[in-house]
Amino acid sequence: MRVLIVDDHAVVRRGVRALLQPSPDWEICGEAENGQDAIRLAEDLKPEIIIMDLSMPVMNGLQATRAIRQSLPQIKVVLFSLHTSSELVRSIFMAGAQGYVLKSDAETDLLTALETVHNNKTYVSPAIDPGLVSRVLEQVQSEGKTPD
Repeated sequence: MRVLIVDDHAVVRRGVRALLQPSPDWEICGEAENGQDAIRLAEDLKPEIIIMDLSMPVMNGLQATRAIRQSLPQIKVVLFSLHTSSELVRSIFMAGAQGYVLKSDAETDLLTALETVHNNKTYVSPAIDPGLVSRVLEQVQSEGKTPD
């Protein structure tokens, strides 16, 4: 599966690349350092999955996810951040993301998240309160924004 990595820190992009490279299932088709570049590369490269940082200059991950999912709904997005607030989790899924991985859990959870999302299921880092996740996903679904 083709993956686009989007993060404003080169060291994080290299770290994600290092996590994915040993697996023959994942092909890194490109990298971007902001949401605006992510949109352009998504249109040009047509990755199956985008791993996208939440906080970036020029355009953040939520804005880019909304734009990508609107114009290229077949592309799945896994957002990547340090934050766990209920409003943020809600915003992530309302934007159209199918997964949310905490950066602190990436080494152990990122490949699982990608497999889960690739199989059309929703993934949220286990460190985030499961009750919160259930409530958020129910709310998102009731508002008609079912993550696919």
